[in-house]
Formats: sequence, C-alpha cells, structure tokens
Amino acid sequence: MKKMLTLLTLVIWSALNAQESPLPSQVFKWNLAANSTATKIQSSTLFDGKGGVLNKHTMKGMRVPSHQKINIKKSKEVERFYIVKSGLATIQLNDQKITTLNRGSVVCVLPNDILNIANKEDGPLEIYEMSYQANSSMNIERGVKAGGSFITHWDDITFKPHDKGGVRQFFDRPTAMLNRFDIHVTQLNVGFKSHDPHTHVNEEIILMLEGNAEMQIGNDHQKANPGDAVLLGSNVLHNLTNIGNTPCLYFAIQWN
Repeated sequence: MKKMLTLLTLVIWSALNAQESPLPSQVFKWNLAANSTATKIQSSTLFDGKGGVLNKHTMKGMRVPSHQKINIKKSKEVERFYIVKSGLATIQLNDQKITTLNRGSVVCVLPNDILNIANKEDGPLEIYEMSYQANSSMNIERGVKAGGSFITHWDDITFKPHDKGGVRQFFDRPTAMLNRFDIHVTQLNVGFKSHDPHTHVNEEIILMLEGNAEMQIGNDHQKANPGDAVLLGSNVLHNLTNIGNTPCLYFAIQWN
C-alpha cells in the first residue's frame, strides 16, 4: 500500500510539473485543411500553455464559412487579440460602428468587452485568435488609459521600405494584461535574413502570412510556411531566413 501511494504521488507530481512547464520554442503548424464546402466554423489550436509573462497563452486558427458569424462574449479573466489571415471580416467591437477588415487587420479585445465577427462574403474567412492572461494582476485602468479595445486596419499602416524589404509598425502600447504590446509586420525579400541570430528578454511570436522561411531556434532549424506560428521564449537565440521564391510577410509580436 505504501509503495502504491508513493507511486501515485510521483505520478501526480510529474503531471503537475508537466502542466507548469512553459511552452516550447518551436514552429507550430497551421493545420486547418482548406475546405471550401465546409458549412460549420472550424477551429484548431496551434498552441496552449503558459510562458514567462503569461499564465495562460492560447493561439487558435479559425475558419468561418460564408454567411456565418462568431459572437465573442466578454470575459473577466482573459484578453483577446485577432488577426485576419485571409478573407474579409465584418466586425462590431462593443457598440462601435460596424466595419470591414481585410487581411492583416487586427483587433484587440480587453477584458469585459465583446466582439462580433461575421463573414458576409462568398468565400471562407480565416482568422487567428490569441487569448492570454498575465501572471500579474490585470490593470483595467492602464488598458483604458491607453485607449481600451481597439481596431487597426491594414490599409492604415504605412509601409516603410528598407534594403531587405520593408516594415509596417502597427502599435507599441500597454493593455490591461500587458505593460507593453508591440506588433509590426516585416516583408523580407528572397534570400535575406531578418537579422543575425540574436536574443532578447521579451518572448515573441512570428506569424507567417506569406512565403517560406527557415527559423533558427537555438541550435535547431525549422521550416515555417504560410499560416504557421513560431513561438520564441525569452533569451532564445533566433533569426529567420527567406528560403522561398517570393517575399516573406510575417507578423512579429512581443510583449512584457
């Protein structure tokens, strides 16, 4: 009996440790197969776990068929962030005016706010949903002072060319959950590296919109293709190389 209790304790301890382990730094694949005949909303989790700053961190891919909609109910515990991967999204954030977002446009939904997403087009709508909860207590006042929940239209962001391609700086601001939320989109021309392998304290996500890349993650090298999400932990050595025949287009997301 004593041996069984010891074994059970070890199993429980191992399970708890596994649950507390941070998400690995790696490429997570977009695994929603194209299906133009689907009539129900499809959802697939790219990753789900915790990080250094976030106690809960989930990234999902969703495909919304023609003339379907998603009602995002308010949550007191998590903040959400949406990126239009393909198609057109007709959205209403709280009681704001209904607007249409094209590919690359983003919506940040603070706790206690609501969002409706509709696909009024004939083809499918694909979106990323990132939901997250900070280890530290959320600060609603900080998020409200920064502007509250917000929408950023792709067409409103200026493209600034450089010798490797160019960049679009979306925003760099606090939210209710984060001291700093920084997002930009890089266009990287064929054959170029984003930068020499480097590290930084902030965790980071790379979301591949277009092109084919090779990610260096520590001493490993992994392929990243359209739709994939790359999660990089704090101080993990990394860079990205365009190994395809067309420019890479990707979101770079950091937070603290």
